[in-house]
Amino acid sequence: TGPTYECSQIVNNEEWGNNTHYCCWKNLYWKIIAKINAQQSENKNLLSAFTYTTSCRIQMSRQVKSLSKIHYSRRHSLRTRNPFSSNVAQQQIAPTTNGIPMPTSDQLRAHYISNGLPMIGFGLMDQTVMIQAGNAIDCTLGVTLGLSTLSAAAVGGLVSNVSGIVFGGTLGSLATRAGLPSSNLTAQQRNLFFVKRNRLLSQAFGVFFGCTMGLVNLLFIDTDRSTSLKLQHIADETEFAFEVECYNENPNSTTFIVKGPDNDGLLAGMTAALTLNGCSILDVSAHKLPDGTIEDKFAVVNQATQRRLDDNELDHVSQVLLNATKEGPLMLKAQVGELEDQNTQLQERINHLEGVLLKRQLTIRRSH
Repeated sequence: TGPTYECSQIVNNEEWGNNTHYCCWKNLYWKIIAKINAQQSENKNLLSAFTYTTSCRIQMSRQVKSLSKIHYSRRHSLRTRNPFSSNVAQQQIAPTTNGIPMPTSDQLRAHYISNGLPMIGFGLMDQTVMIQAGNAIDCTLGVTLGLSTLSAAAVGGLVSNVSGIVFGGTLGSLATRAGLPSSNLTAQQRNLFFVKRNRLLSQAFGVFFGCTMGLVNLLFIDTDRSTSLKLQHIADETEFAFEVECYNENPNSTTFIVKGPDNDGLLAGMTAALTLNGCSILDVSAHKLPDGTIEDKFAVVNQATQRRLDDNELDHVSQVLLNATKEGPLMLKAQVGELEDQNTQLQERINHLEGVLLKRQLTIRRSH
């Protein structure tokens, strides 16, 4: 009964799960061996002791397996538990935001939408005002005061910025009335780093998208109108500022002298006018007079005869030169346009001829 008492006492020990079962089994084993040695003369007692030892070992191995399964199940449950499925896990995440509750995905989405969509309207309005105002200023004040297109665009940007300040609150109220979702974020949640960063990105994307949509205004504006008006204004101011003199005293060429203010494109316009009217230019010279005007001198001959012009042609060519001084820039612009059209036509013909030549160089026989 002694070993039976000791075994039950060890099995029922409260410290069984504290890794003491191996020592207990060892002590029990040696006690039983001692009893077997003491009772070697009694075969019946020896057999019963051996049977008892075997049963104790089986019972102990079953207890160890059951305790190991319980210990493994507890460790596995702690490792695989979802950290967002309990309040304890949420309390462990909370310190990462300095005790501030983490905003939900729906709150963040509503916050970014409510900040990004109004910026689309702001970018569209800003771009529209700048383009329309800049074009209007370029066609009015730019022509009268001689402002460049870049200066007119800068003034248009100034008007656009002022309009953004004035109507910015109106756009915000309209966005609120449109029923944009409310994020219901606290002041502390709005000051979180990732919330402020993503809000800035949403606003920047909204402005970029709105300004891109505002570029559609360029499809409804004549961008060449301001240039034509400026050239016409220059021609009106210099309508009576030029004088043309013609001399046919040289037996080898005809001399034309043009006096007037120095305007950009004037010399090119007069040269083009003489060439288009059948004249070949032999010599061109220009010098500045004491009163600040420019004197241009042309020596020309007839393209067909390579001689000086006839006297009956002098009046017509002089009139052409005078008209060139009034509409020199406009004429030059028209000629540039004509040359561009001719260049495009020539390029198309070259591409066509290259295609025909390539087809002639290649011989392809397809299978039947």
